[in-house]
Amino acid sequence: MVRKKILSLILTVGVVGGMSTYAINYHNSSMQNIKVMEYKPSAQTNEKGYQIDKYQNIESATWINDNEVLTLTKKGEIKNQGFTERIRYCSLYNLNTKNSKDFKDANIGKFMGVSPDKKYVLYSEARIFPENGSLQWQKAADSGDLFHENIKILNLSTGEITNLNTERDNYIAEFIWVSNNKILVNYFSNWTIIDRNGKIYAKGYYNAGPRISGVDDIKDLGTSVEGKFYYTKGEIGKEGVKLYTVDVKTKERKTIFPNQYCRGVDKKGKTIIIDNVYNNGEESSDGVVVDRTFGALIMDQYGKQLQNIKIPKGRRNNAYVLSPDGSKVAYVEFNDVQMKNVRDTDLDESIKIIDVKTGAIKEIVKASNLKDKDAKIDYNIFESKDKTGKSIQKKHPLNQSISNICWDSTSAALAFSYGNSSAGNSQINTYIVSLDK
Repeated sequence: MVRKKILSLILTVGVVGGMSTYAINYHNSSMQNIKVMEYKPSAQTNEKGYQIDKYQNIESATWINDNEVLTLTKKGEIKNQGFTERIRYCSLYNLNTKNSKDFKDANIGKFMGVSPDKKYVLYSEARIFPENGSLQWQKAADSGDLFHENIKILNLSTGEITNLNTERDNYIAEFIWVSNNKILVNYFSNWTIIDRNGKIYAKGYYNAGPRISGVDDIKDLGTSVEGKFYYTKGEIGKEGVKLYTVDVKTKERKTIFPNQYCRGVDKKGKTIIIDNVYNNGEESSDGVVVDRTFGALIMDQYGKQLQNIKIPKGRRNNAYVLSPDGSKVAYVEFNDVQMKNVRDTDLDESIKIIDVKTGAIKEIVKASNLKDKDAKIDYNIFESKDKTGKSIQKKHPLNQSISNICWDSTSAALAFSYGNSSAGNSQINTYIVSLDK
């Protein structure tokens, strides 16, 4: 079968070997942009007819250009009370040549995205927390160090790493690129738009608790910014969140959609998708709603409903990811672990795509088909004390799940990883799915 289409990336057929390791500086290959005018699906197509190409031992984080993805590689870890924080570095990985350009000086704890022009990586450094309640903990709390993260910007052209100046209390803040030089920072009680040097161009306040849902209506005018961003906010004692917009210049706030059972929102282009919950039954004595189902509401940018998608009973989803042009939605569907006889090892994950115009849903790939034979099982180690005060270690197997779904700039292909280094998986593969436009 031959499908004719213009595809702005080249994908290698079949299973490729592990990523080569290079010196601290890096090995840089020649990277030409190649346009494929006629594309023949290989024998690697899945049962749905989409070509899926596998890249072993690669964890992709985002697309850079037609032929490159940004990858994350574990370089160490920090043991903190109650959790382990993984330290990672990033690389530019060429899908055609399999060569990488490594930035091993980056100590990435939390990856926060790449600038729209793909020149800068934003991240926070992994760090050690003092023992809770200790003198060091109290000193860190008093000085503000306890609630402060070192936010860094990596220049992918030069390898230079610089500090991003922010407010001191930034531990739980959201950082989102709105242009090549501007970043929206959500501190949950206030927000700012700053440049890469930390200079403030706009600032506003709200009554705590919002999450940013969309920023592509913000315009960077160089010396000023205008437009609006979208955010969700819940109410104390009430389930669900409301969707608002705020004008970054006038600070005017508008309600786009009030929904008692709205969980999360994504907005790109002229499309808004709301992660929705449907409570079909009464609450039990412990407050848990029985007969709950999940789905999505798809709306235009003004709040007019276009589609009402419902996921089958007993199934649920993680966050919906809109394509850049707003025409498609990718998400992971899996068994509801709160249903009877479903364990977290029996999630039965699959990636599905919603067509925004028609509401049609297509399954792209099942996680069960991605498992490598004889794959290593990773474990989390939990320490506790018995009645005598003796320390006891317990091993809990880690799930290897689908993560890091991201679309290419043309909305014609998506990448995802099977496994996640921040969760502790050591064996991670990346897959590229090419779609008909």
